[in-house]
Amino acid sequence: MDPVSSTRTWHAGVAASEAAVAGATAGYAPRSVRQPATVGDRLTPVGVEHRVKDGVRPRSEALEIYRVDPSAQVIRTFEAIDARLDLLRFAKHNSAELEFLTPYHLVILLPDGISRGGEWSDGRRTRKLPSIPPNTIMFNPAREYLRIRRSLSQSCCRVMLLTIHPSRMCQTNDTDADLEKMRFQQQIGLDDQGVCQALVAIQQEIETPGINSTLYLEALLILLVTRLMRHASSFATLRQPIYAKGGLQNWRLKRALELLESDLAKPPSLAEVAEPLGLRPASFCRAFKQSMGVSPHHYLLAHRVNSAKEMMRDQTRSLTNISLDCGFSGSSHFSVAFKRIVGVSPREYRRSL
Repeated sequence: MDPVSSTRTWHAGVAASEAAVAGATAGYAPRSVRQPATVGDRLTPVGVEHRVKDGVRPRSEALEIYRVDPSAQVIRTFEAIDARLDLLRFAKHNSAELEFLTPYHLVILLPDGISRGGEWSDGRRTRKLPSIPPNTIMFNPAREYLRIRRSLSQSCCRVMLLTIHPSRMCQTNDTDADLEKMRFQQQIGLDDQGVCQALVAIQQEIETPGINSTLYLEALLILLVTRLMRHASSFATLRQPIYAKGGLQNWRLKRALELLESDLAKPPSLAEVAEPLGLRPASFCRAFKQSMGVSPHHYLLAHRVNSAKEMMRDQTRSLTNISLDCGFSGSSHFSVAFKRIVGVSPREYRRSL
């Protein structure tokens, strides 16, 4: 079955009832990671399509939404028993919107973050986020509504969508756990190191599969599900939200990102970014990390690497020229930084394209 048909079969199975869902997913066996070609409409709405106005809570159990902006490029897919994963890429200078209301739990990882931020809505309220740090996690339980809108950005970004059948959350050998009482809550910015590590490991394995890839991904899914049961359900202890106070004001953060991204070949110094904001370099560093989750240096490094990945799609360009255009001192510096962030060398990454 081709990737397009596979995706539509998976999401078409959510259109009837829980019985139909169980029947649609019962036949899924673990498969290898796939590398589908770019298909613009591959994840456009399947089944019932409705738009939900803010302040209006969807009530109909028959209503199902799985809407991904057609500008998304599908990088990788992976199917397992009662789970499916899609790694997408959105180009720079594009706004994008995603909307979900399905019988499945949905876990979203934003490996690159969204430098210009965006907004999200649960159907009752809409919240704007001036910035979304790298590796931000969103968890949307089954039958909960979620809409995400990405602001225009100068950088491309990847989005990993993982759909999990609720039955997978009921698999445990803990006889003391009363799973019938377990409830999940929508969380934007799920702050758990174990969940983050599992998702990042899944993303890296999807992008660059290694030996025993399918078994490794299945093990990571088991780990992820367990962490979600512990930290995203009614069994979880109260935790502080990821978007804590003390960071940069919105206008300062927006200006800082513009300055950092303005010239890859000649990035500004900390003093050159902090001065227009009326801050000292040390104060700017602390506030930036509070807002973005990473230091200005690490943010700029990740931005350079992501820009390099975009340039590497042009097979006529040499890696040396790309490294210089992205502000690296040379091929060696570029290779070390790239492998530290991506997990493979630039040459290996280019061969996988």
